[in-house]
Amino acid sequence: MRPRVRLRLAIAAAILPLAAGCFHAQYQTKPAVAVVDGDPIVQMAPPAALPSLDGPAYSLWKAHTDPPAPWEPVVGIAGRGYPLGLLDRYEVVNDVSARAPYVVARCPLAGLAAVYDRRVGGRTLTVINSGALWRDTLVLEDRETGTLWTAATGEALYGPLQGERLTPIPATNATMNAFAESNPRARYLDTGELTEAPISMSLYDSSGWQGFSGFQTKDRRFEPKAKVYSISDGNEAVAFVEEDLKGRGCVTAELGGRLVLLEWDVARDAPRAFRGPSDGSAEIAVVPMYWFAIDRHFETVRTLGR
Repeated sequence: MRPRVRLRLAIAAAILPLAAGCFHAQYQTKPAVAVVDGDPIVQMAPPAALPSLDGPAYSLWKAHTDPPAPWEPVVGIAGRGYPLGLLDRYEVVNDVSARAPYVVARCPLAGLAAVYDRRVGGRTLTVINSGALWRDTLVLEDRETGTLWTAATGEALYGPLQGERLTPIPATNATMNAFAESNPRARYLDTGELTEAPISMSLYDSSGWQGFSGFQTKDRRFEPKAKVYSISDGNEAVAFVEEDLKGRGCVTAELGGRLVLLEWDVARDAPRAFRGPSDGSAEIAVVPMYWFAIDRHFETVRTLGR
């Protein structure tokens, strides 16, 4: 490791506890927009202070301003890849494919990366970062109605569209190399900035902090900061890790009273989920999230043999 990089890591490691403590204090004192299911929507920053992207630029991997390293994670959909390091800087990206307008939502605090259809009730919404957190997770806001949505499930928490849900869209969460091999013509989000994760995020990832609210999960089926995949239906979820699927072929689970099929896609080196044959075998969105965040957002969480 280069001396300059070691110095930056050392400085960031020293600052992180102070910064985390500061954010915790802010979480306790910042205004609550509303209280939903017993938890406040906390306005941590003004919406304009946190950038979102509309109509972003893309480049081929080799022509990228800062080509992601083969091992770096990306979120892939419709032949486009979104390097996770860039999503750590721009947590909300509005885009459109031939099938649907969608938003890519990233919450580093919750370890979340999800894609949602932006159409609700015949209207296409434009989504921004609201600057608020609910249950230590990014809260989205649409410009058209001002409704607040949780990035964890796509549910409208507060505002004119309260009770509606954004429809999750299946996306690939894989390494750059695996995604590129299965999508050789893919283009990648290019903002002209570095694609590696900010050091502060890497340190938070390895720290004991579970967001900033002070919540601590008591469910130890996984470690609190374990990187867990989930599929969900309303307030119910099935959670699993890579080891639960690799080498096991197709695994079945129950979700919403129906059968779902889980598999590890070798070509993509990523998990996939499908409704059972009786429900048309439609693909279901698989969302990565820290275990503590899954525990916070779902009333019922099933795991595979745990």
